[in-house]
Amino acid sequence: MRNLPTTETESGPNAVDLTRRSLLQVGLFGSLLLGAAGTTATLSGCSSRVESVAAGYKFLRDADLLLMRALIPAVLGPMLPPPGAESEALNAQLMRNIDLGCYRLGHPAQKVVAQLFDLLNLRLTRWPLTGIKAWDEATPAQVQAFLERWRTSSFSVLNAGYRALIKLVSVSFYGTHVGWAAANYPGPPPGPFQVFNS
Repeated sequence: MRNLPTTETESGPNAVDLTRRSLLQVGLFGSLLLGAAGTTATLSGCSSRVESVAAGYKFLRDADLLLMRALIPAVLGPMLPPPGAESEALNAQLMRNIDLGCYRLGHPAQKVVAQLFDLLNLRLTRWPLTGIKAWDEATPAQVQAFLERWRTSSFSVLNAGYRALIKLVSVSFYGTHVGWAAANYPGPPPGPFQVFNS
């Protein structure tokens, strides 16, 4: 469903640490569901398509951007600034952080994250798994309800998917100046910060 980019193995403040076990569970579940959805789509005459990475990004596709735009306010809620220029700038930075976090994962982890995104973007699997028809029409309350169902599900693979989504958003947020302020962190010393980020 996705052309995976080559990965960078570097780590850094935007790297996302997802446990191997969680990713393996999500990957297996995703493979099974995507295989079933692909077979259904083929039998019904729908052709599969490979989406390329969105313009200006290294990993996320256009459909993933819609998913992330729905997740960010649902996960971060009142920590986000009110709508306006500051909010738009923060959202743009969060999208870049999430993109780089996914891009810097190793290839096996990238593949699993891609499968999770595919599950959430493919109409045949999105509605049964989340109860959401389209990400660009979903309210934060609807997204929070789906996340809560996954968090409390008796299926460990849904719990793992929940943790992966929450980590992608929250780690990306705490890599921003707004996130630092929310955590009462004054920020790294300017000298070392400049050295490591130059």
